[in-house]
Amino acid sequence: MAKSESGALTLCTIQQRGLALALAGAALVAWWWRERRERRERRHVRFAEVPGSAVAELGDNQCNIMEKLEEWAESYGSEGFFEMKLGSRVVVCYTWEQAQQILALRPWKMIQNSSMSKAKDILAGLVFSEGRQWQRERKLLAPAFNVKNTESYLPAVESVTGQLLKELSQEMSQQGFADFSELLVLFGADVMCKTCMGKELKALETRKATILDDVKVLGFAIRKRINSWIPYWKLPFLRLDGGAAAAKRVHERCQQLIAEADPSQKTIARKMQEMVDGDKFTQKEFLDHLTTIFLGGADTTSRVLCWVFYYLARDPKLQEHVAQEVRDLPEALSAKDLDTLLWVQAVWKETLRYHSASVYMPLEAHEPATLAGRVVPEGTAVWIAIRHILRNDPAMKCMGDNLREYRPSRWLSSGLIQHEPLDALAYGHGSRICIGMPLANYTGLVVMARVVQHFVLEWRGETVPEVSYGLTGNLQAGPVAIHLRPRGPEV
Repeated sequence: MAKSESGALTLCTIQQRGLALALAGAALVAWWWRERRERRERRHVRFAEVPGSAVAELGDNQCNIMEKLEEWAESYGSEGFFEMKLGSRVVVCYTWEQAQQILALRPWKMIQNSSMSKAKDILAGLVFSEGRQWQRERKLLAPAFNVKNTESYLPAVESVTGQLLKELSQEMSQQGFADFSELLVLFGADVMCKTCMGKELKALETRKATILDDVKVLGFAIRKRINSWIPYWKLPFLRLDGGAAAAKRVHERCQQLIAEADPSQKTIARKMQEMVDGDKFTQKEFLDHLTTIFLGGADTTSRVLCWVFYYLARDPKLQEHVAQEVRDLPEALSAKDLDTLLWVQAVWKETLRYHSASVYMPLEAHEPATLAGRVVPEGTAVWIAIRHILRNDPAMKCMGDNLREYRPSRWLSSGLIQHEPLDALAYGHGSRICIGMPLANYTGLVVMARVVQHFVLEWRGETVPEVSYGLTGNLQAGPVAIHLRPRGPEV
């Protein structure tokens, strides 16, 4: 009896193993058939793909994404697109011809990449919004940034620029040079506080700003969440980025600065608090927008300016052109005065082109989209490689050859060349273009003109400053020490 039961068990085991092997074989065949079919479909439906996973290639926190997008565009792009695996499928567009098709689908059929929503619990605002919410927020914010109001902020920009000149003069007297990367970030914080909230932050004067430290923590947390494939912030014991606490502190500081400011001053905050068509921001929305404006404005313009002064210090002939132009500027600058400074504008435009804050524009198909004859499914990430387009694309050839060379003179030909919309692509495109672009441009032009009017800049470094990638893609990785001497009355 025992022997019979043992034989039955053995037979049962053999049958189970046989069934398992058969199922495994069937699964293997199914996998092989699916892979074969996908490879066949990929040849007809998908674009050339970067082999393997791009996660490892891009490094920690995507720190070398600029170089890799350039490399992959050259290696795998033959139709204006390539794609990669970054946890999920990402289609990358790197030509202006194809990018226009994508941008034509904005803002409804091609939306901002959904990864941006990962930060919504610590910061909201126009940059992160889509659809009807974006429409409403844009309508409420637009008056604060129209031409008339933007020009009204120029005295505040000039006031902070005056403090920057004092700090540069002090650094020149003490050590002969100044770290522009440090001073300009503090300058950016002062400008945003004065134009947004009407209060002197005095970051330049004291060389510190708690709100700026919190904004940096917040920016780091946002970028970390956007790039993370695991929603670690939803787990109480893994909320290690400090984003929520930093956002709360920034909100509190903004409220304090507004309460202490002169209520008669023309500021962005005052304009934001006005009613538009019977609608108004809630207090939370108001503070989120102020924080977003501060986050975007305090660092981006400052970083572009740092590159401006590096190139001027490195090229005495270029600096001479600018110096001749700004020699007789009036004490108070107007928008019309800035419009006459062609070399100043050319340097600014070329620096934005060459060192755009955005390396790529992260979008997502909100519905199936046809790109270069291929249907891209809803939910697919679609990136536009802005930096690559501005430095390489044939559409920029009207600006001269060798687009990979920094040359402001390319923007001058019997006047200042306007090459819309590519000359503003660093700020975005169409209706989704950065709402603060006019203020950023005015600030950049004012600071460049005033600094060159007062100082001769000299670059004694042997290498180009290294580029780092943070919330923006044009950060200087270390100090940018530029030697200074007073500019005499004769230029």
